[in-house]
Amino acid sequence: MKVNGIEITDEQIGAMVDAMSSKFRASDIATAAERAGVVDQEVAMRAADRFIQQQKKKGWITLIGTGPYWTNQ
Repeated sequence: MKVNGIEITDEQIGAMVDAMSSKFRASDIATAAERAGVVDQEVAMRAADRFIQQQKKKGWITLIGTGPYWTNQ
């Protein structure tokens, strides 16, 4: 995945997957991306947003109530 011209590696995506516990927020995913080496906070948050949208589209996660928490299916 490329975000703002920066390639998000498989390792960084793996870290985002690992951050998806039974209840998580977009900021949890962004923090995991940063810890895995995404240097720019804005890029990490955008990557988290895109990742969440991909997972939602596949039907693997759903929003809990009105948010901001998500859960795995």
